[in-house]
Amino acid sequence: MTQTIKSTAKLNNGVEIPLLGLGVFKASPGRETRDAVLYALKAGYRHIDTAAMYGNERDVGEAVRESGIPREEVFITTKLWNSDHGYDRALRAFRKSLDNLGMDYVDLYLIHWPVEDRRVETWNALFKLWEDIKCMAIWVSNFTIVHLEELLSRSSVVPAINLVESGAEGWITRP
Repeated sequence: MTQTIKSTAKLNNGVEIPLLGLGVFKASPGRETRDAVLYALKAGYRHIDTAAMYGNERDVGEAVRESGIPREEVFITTKLWNSDHGYDRALRAFRKSLDNLGMDYVDLYLIHWPVEDRRVETWNALFKLWEDIKCMAIWVSNFTIVHLEELLSRSSVVPAINLVESGAEGWITRP
């Protein structure tokens, strides 16, 4: 099957995620991020990946609004950083990300790294956000089999994806 810039995959909860997207990990906050997002959206990309720790969520939100593309047509991913783990801290961090983005919801929120002793309560916070329709899908990143088994033994919610860094080659997603 031929894939295009508009190709999507269906997650375990029915949400469609664009297969290609722009990540702004190394984009400097400000004009660099806004321009990169605007150019990507103009080129047809509909998935933008940011994180609170990147310091450019505000610029991503501004660029999406400036693009004129309806919000529901752009898939926004952001991430919870290590220092914000725990139930209440995760909820606060998410609200801050929404404020920075200037949005009412994100399409995907994920736990960036599996922090010791806080994984399950953090995952429960993400589940609450998903239940409240503040994020359309929730995942984890860099979880090992042991981390996933722990999570699944204490929660009935299965992460849509485990995003795993594979070294110099980049990232591999595992549904």
